Amino acid sequence: MSSLMHTLRFFILPFFITFLSLALLAHFQSHWIDWQDTLHYAPYWLLAASSLICLQFNRSRLFYIGLLLLCFYTLQSHRLFLSPIIHQFLPLFGTLVICMFCFIKDRGVISVHSFYRMGGVVICGILAYLWVYLIGQYSQGLNQFQQSFGLSVESSPLHLLPIYPLAIVLIFRLSWHSNLAQTSLGICLLLWLCYFLIPTNLPLSILFCGIAISFLFTVLFDSYFLAYRDELTGLPSRRALFNLSLALGRKYTVAMVDIDHFKSFNDTYGHDVGDDVLKLVAVKLAKVTGGGKTFRYGGEEFTIVFPRKDIDQVYSHLDDVRQSIEDYDIVLRDESRKTNSKQSRGKAPVKKKTVNVTVSIGCAEHKSDQSFEQSMKLADKALYRAKDRGRNQVRF
Repeated sequence: MSSLMHTLRFFILPFFITFLSLALLAHFQSHWIDWQDTLHYAPYWLLAASSLICLQFNRSRLFYIGLLLLCFYTLQSHRLFLSPIIHQFLPLFGTLVICMFCFIKDRGVISVHSFYRMGGVVICGILAYLWVYLIGQYSQGLNQFQQSFGLSVESSPLHLLPIYPLAIVLIFRLSWHSNLAQTSLGICLLLWLCYFLIPTNLPLSILFCGIAISFLFTVLFDSYFLAYRDELTGLPSRRALFNLSLALGRKYTVAMVDIDHFKSFNDTYGHDVGDDVLKLVAVKLAKVTGGGKTFRYGGEEFTIVFPRKDIDQVYSHLDDVRQSIEDYDIVLRDESRKTNSKQSRGKAPVKKKTVNVTVSIGCAEHKSDQSFEQSMKLADKALYRAKDRGRNQVRF
């Protein structure tokens, strides 16, 4: 997946859906306003459920945020945050906490890392309180300084000033390292600030339900990718292959692909280079034409399925992708080179070593009296024939 598509999929699209949902909820408020008393209790269930599910799937950052939001919602519902200084403190405190979690990794909840995270939350609270306290102590002088620039105190309150650079930093962080968990934290910050800063008729219960739903979707999609995507190559996994087999009709062709002499390649150049080769071959196979769908079957084996195609229709496409892999020069990394070595400076660059890999492909057309597994076995037999006859070829 290209960097642009990755950012579009994991950053821009979720935020667009969030903005659209908020706009629709505000526009059709008259249709659900009668349910507001019932919706008042929804965040208790949704935040608690999303926090527990995040805990189960080791999404510790979302778990901590969900737990803190649940505590806040409970206290706010009982009107324990009526003090003006608390309402000045909370927006900055929440922003600091969410930003902190955006810059750390998920760790086990029941571990020493929990103490560090709780300590970080406490530090965020101290910083937010100190800022609000200092603004209150020197409010008269700061207000005069602010008015000298033509800024009104009401439209630009100084206790909110740190939020804007923090939000900008967070946006750059999310766009540069976008994934579902990070984006959920960004959506959480957006809805958190909506409650405090943006005039809206949406109640806190709706905003917090939106945060809980974003957490649930994050775990759902992460679990899907974990189950149905190969982590190394990014291709659909064997489980996704057998799920596809349930939706295939009577006419299709299965191809089994194997990297030639891959074990020897691994032993010679190391597993890191072997992983790079697997990723390269996966990229090439994913570009197969003719409507083929590529899967990582396991090890150095891949499977390509061509729905509604017979062997004669797919043979040229398989041979083209085999040829593209053979023609590609793989530049090996020089592990012995030290980038900070003073001895290498000023010397002529050493010519990098390149290697090539090939693949053998066996394919079989599905027959009406065969199961998908039987078709795969026939393709596997054709693959062994390709290897026995010299490798780097397509056989059926």
